[in-house]
Amino acid sequence: MAGGRRSPSGAAGGGTLIREVVHDGLRADILSCALMPGSLLQENDLALRYGVSKSPVRDALLRLEQQGLIEVLPRKGYRVRPVSVADAAEMYEMRLLLERACVARAIDHADPATLAALDSYRDSGRTTDLPSWIAYNRAFHLAVARAAGSARLARAAGQIIEEFDRLTYMSIVRFSTDGLAALVAEHGALIDALQARDRRRAQVLARTHVEEARDRLLDAISRLAVVP
Repeated sequence: MAGGRRSPSGAAGGGTLIREVVHDGLRADILSCALMPGSLLQENDLALRYGVSKSPVRDALLRLEQQGLIEVLPRKGYRVRPVSVADAAEMYEMRLLLERACVARAIDHADPATLAALDSYRDSGRTTDLPSWIAYNRAFHLAVARAAGSARLARAAGQIIEEFDRLTYMSIVRFSTDGLAALVAEHGALIDALQARDRRRAQVLARTHVEEARDRLLDAISRLAVVP
């Protein structure tokens, strides 16, 4: 396991803050593949890594298990949940259904100001820093989901979008600056279609965007050998 990079115990003001720092740090390491799918984790090692006791580590692992990022191995510890072809394909299928529904509803129900606000995502993704780009990508797709104007639909779409950071990282880790810029341009084209209330074009763009991401991810899975 990679060497420690954080020491939250000195900066945190209390147990709750320490737990949040450990959880957020461990989650970030999993989503960025600093801890690769299938990696074995031990409470003692993680406590040393983050400079804390085992209690906040155990709490973080429990929360990450509930989020589907960690598996408990009886009498062995924990494992970063592997990414399988079946899991990835199922997640992309769900995302495609939900995002196309969000796009259609946004076109029918979003007010002009809500759609105009999406312009902020045309340039904010122009970065070569992968964690920053992934955060931008997540924020853009969540904004489109919220533009649908349905709390239930936005919540369902948001849940699946939040789970995608790790898959997004794996699918673009080899991308050049031009490759990332092309994805930002795809977002811009979708914004254009939403603002024009062109349902057919918006749904085609949303489908193509998700399907191409799926194909990149499945190729990355085969190269990174992250299937158990």
